[in-house]
Amino acid sequence: MITLSLPSPSQPLLPPSSKTLNPSRQNIIPSSDSRKNPNFEPLKNSLIRQLDVGHLRHAISTLDLMTQQKAPPDLTTYSILLKSCIRFRNFQLGKLVHRKLIQSGLELDSVVLNTLISLYSKCGDTETARSIFEEMGSRRDLVS
Repeated sequence: MITLSLPSPSQPLLPPSSKTLNPSRQNIIPSSDSRKNPNFEPLKNSLIRQLDVGHLRHAISTLDLMTQQKAPPDLTTYSILLKSCIRFRNFQLGKLVHRKLIQSGLELDSVVLNTLISLYSKCGDTETARSIFEEMGSRRDLVS
């Protein structure tokens, strides 16, 4: 079941981070929980297949299922989901994915942050997009 609750304006847009993030995904290693869980890759592949055929809501349900089965989504999974929300212009679901991403506690890299800027810019929420951009600080790259 999909719940469309959006973050309240008082919640921070980015999770607190004390580490400098690597803008490249080449060195990102999935969390040990994800790698140990045999359901992670099949669920992630299912989510990607659902997105390929335009089933955003099914993909969100799979995202929830990954969490329930102790196979937490990684940054790549969130990034793919956010980009699909943008492609299909379903900004409400994109905001929901952003909320779930914040709740996950993952450290955001420049790819995800740039995708969030794109999401909020394209839905007309330039204040949120600008806030994310400003909070990026040294994590900004050429795309930002």
